[in-house]
Parts: sequence; structure tokens; C-alpha cells
Amino acid sequence: MSNVIRVVEISKRFGDIIALDNISLNISSGEIVAVLGENGSGKSTLAKILYGLYTPDRGYIEVNGKQQVFLSPADAKKYGIVMVSQRPQLIDELTVLENISLFLNKPLNKIYNDINIFLQEFNIRINIASPIHTLSYTERQYIEMAKALLARPRLLIVDEATTYLPQSMKIKFFEMMKRIVATNGSIIFITHKIPEALEFSTRIIVLRRGRIVGEFDSNNISLDELRRVMFGETAIIQTTKQAQDIPIIKDAILKINNVLVEDEYGKKAVENVSLDVKQGEIVGVVGIAGNGQRELCETIIGLRKVKKGQILFEGRDITHIPPNKRIAIGLYYIPEDPFRDGVFLNLTVAENIKIFSQRKIERKAFQDIISKLNIIPANPGVKVHKLSGGNVQKVVLSRIFINIPKVIVAYNPTRMLDEYSSRLVASTLTKFASLGGSVLLFSEDLDEALAMGNRIAVMSRGKVIGIYNYTAINRSELEKVMVAYA
Repeated sequence: MSNVIRVVEISKRFGDIIALDNISLNISSGEIVAVLGENGSGKSTLAKILYGLYTPDRGYIEVNGKQQVFLSPADAKKYGIVMVSQRPQLIDELTVLENISLFLNKPLNKIYNDINIFLQEFNIRINIASPIHTLSYTERQYIEMAKALLARPRLLIVDEATTYLPQSMKIKFFEMMKRIVATNGSIIFITHKIPEALEFSTRIIVLRRGRIVGEFDSNNISLDELRRVMFGETAIIQTTKQAQDIPIIKDAILKINNVLVEDEYGKKAVENVSLDVKQGEIVGVVGIAGNGQRELCETIIGLRKVKKGQILFEGRDITHIPPNKRIAIGLYYIPEDPFRDGVFLNLTVAENIKIFSQRKIERKAFQDIISKLNIIPANPGVKVHKLSGGNVQKVVLSRIFINIPKVIVAYNPTRMLDEYSSRLVASTLTKFASLGGSVLLFSEDLDEALAMGNRIAVMSRGKVIGIYNYTAINRSELEKVMVAYA
């Protein structure tokens, strides 16, 4: 195999944060190279340098033996390098069709059929005339995938883009990846899912604190060995349904009664949904992306208006009160996109924590929270915009430790987190429930929902089509229910 890309002694700093420290690696044609590492290890920084979003402070990139400087994604695309980003890079005001047309630099009428064929192959039900701002995070990720694959890249960089794909779609996406390498293309596959890296890559590179700490043939290393390389001797946290250990009271603390919600076009997004969450209980809400989960979640936390129906919190009608008053009575929200909905990017970690505090916080408490969540770098004075996506989400999660809420509404709370951090969140939520708190967990990761949820509600086309005790259903059965009603 010939080298497609050489990364030679690349370093990158953001102020006093060392993101990459003297990184060198080769990417050959016809291979899938998985890049693993905990949040803040430098994975996304490396991807962004290869794609022209960042320029290195030191070192260089070679393409076909010639040194190149990528000052923008347009420069990288000239050499067939395309990235599916961790956060969809789309223009909210434009339609799906217009976004893809702009990316491919092709007229709308030339790509209309290609896009629809792609969406049909992946069983994605999105109207390509829809503006991007009307789509959920995961639906935007689908469009990010579509525009990248339709570009027929020579090197495809996949940056944490497969985490919440339904299993059927994930399989098809991996098939697409294999088609690329079958024609001597290459893949850089950045993921938090160690089993996926082992199954779908030919080679695995592990980053820690901006350095390469291991490089392995995927067939010659075990999952446990990879975990030790990634996290050192840190014990992997085990999650159990601790909420089962306490009696669950009969009356619901959060109750959704026959709620109807409309989307931006006046169409029904949530139709006559009734659901309750009892004290000490975790209720998981699952479904294929775009079936009303996002709209229902945003309605519960007060970001959308209720057209019909009622939301009760401890018996109090909160249907029409604003989000800040819901927070004040103990209803907390963990969003899936912390950059957009969770933090103030231009403030420091400490300032973000203070904003959500209802009491004075001692300096030691900041360090305790940062240590508990393993926020990297462990400096409360760092501006949040300098952190990796996973560490930004940890700043959002810190508010759970400041003021103890009564109910947590979480929407894909581990989307950007590495395996250790994901398990830490799961452990925190299950412990919170075991102490009498309540959680409404919207998750597109069925394994996550089953691992934490006492009951699982399935949504399809804006309706709750079934509610199951976690002991009465497994992942494959859940997927069958979701697909049958899609």
C-alpha cells in the first residue's frame, strides 16, 4: 500500500493548552485507521488540521510525497480529503439540498436525484427542501454524512459521527466506508466506541494528552488492553440500576398529559403523548431520530409551546411557565449540543459553574468538580471555547453537582463523551435516581437507555407507541418496534 498522507511532527497549542505534541503518522491507501483517546486527547484537533480548519504551529503534512499547506477545507478537498465532523457543519438558514449543493459545488438540479437515492438507501426520511434549523442534531449528522459520501473522497475523516446512528444505518455507513477503501481510498475513523474500532479498522492509534501513546494492528490487541492504554489504570466505572433498590412512589413527580406540539410549519410533531416519571425512576425515551423526541424534550423544559395538553411537576401545572422558573423548582436539562444550548463559550469553566449556582461556591469545590468529571485541562480559569467537545459537555454536567435537582431531563447526554466519561455520567444518573431523584433520558443509544432505564418509552411519528419494563425487552426487540412503526 502506498502512503496517501504523512503527518510529520505536528504540534498545536491553544494558549497554554497543548492540543498536539509532535505527532507523526502515515495513512496508506486502502486502510481504515481508527483514532482513539479520551476527551481532550487531541483527536479532533488532528482531524481539523488534516481538513484545513486549523494550521499547525509546527510540522507539516505531505500528500503523495509533496509538502502541502491546507489553509481551509477547500484546500483539503482539492486533494480528495473530506470530513464528517463531530458537530454538523451546515448553514441553518439554507435547505438540505442547498447545503449539499454548496458543499459539492454543483447545481441543485444535478444533485437532486443523487441525494434522494442516498437518503432512500439509508432509509432516512428527511425532506431535502427542509431548512437545516428544523432538523434534530442526529438528522443534521445524516446530512453531514450524505454530503461527505456524495463527494466521493479519497481520504474520509469520520470524527465521532457514528455514535448515535441506528444499528441498521451504522452497518450501511460502515459498508460505504469499505467501498471507499476497496477503491484504494482511506479512512481516518475517530470514535469513542472501542469495539467499533476493533471491528472496522485495520490499524488503531491511541492519543493521550496530545501524544501518540500506542499504535496497534486491530487484530492483535484486546478491548481491555486498549482501555488500559487509553485511560491508564483508571478503573472503568460499572453502572447498575441502583434505582431498583428503593421503593418507587405511586404518584409521578413529572407528568405529561395528552400533549400536542407543533413544529415550525404548524404540523404535529408530538401528538397526544402521555408519559410520567416517578420518584427514584429513570425513564428512557428512544426512537429513530426525527420522530418527535427532540420536540417533546424541548417542550418539557419550556423551549417549545404546548398546543394542547398539560405538564405537571409535583402536581403543579408548569405547562406555560418559562425555562428559568422550571430550573428554579428543580427541573434540570442536559442538552446534546452543549456548544449551542449548554454553556457560555466566552466565559471560563468557573464562571459557567457560578452562573448555574444558587449559592456561593468555594474555590476547592471547583477543583473537586473538575477532578470528579476529569475535565481537561483541570484549570477553572480556562475559557470554555478552548475545550474539546467532550469537556464542554462535562462543564454542562457540572451543574448536577452544584444544586441538587429533583428531575433531570437529559437529551443524548453522552454523545460527545469518551467511554470512561460516558460511564461516569451513567453512574451519576443512576446514583441520583437511587437517592430519590428522577431522570427522563432521551437517548438514541439503545444500549445506554436499557442500561439505565427502569422503563423504556418508544416514540414513532410523534407518538409514544409503547412503554416497556427494562426486564421485558432487549435491544433487538426495541429496534423491531421502532422500525415496525417508522
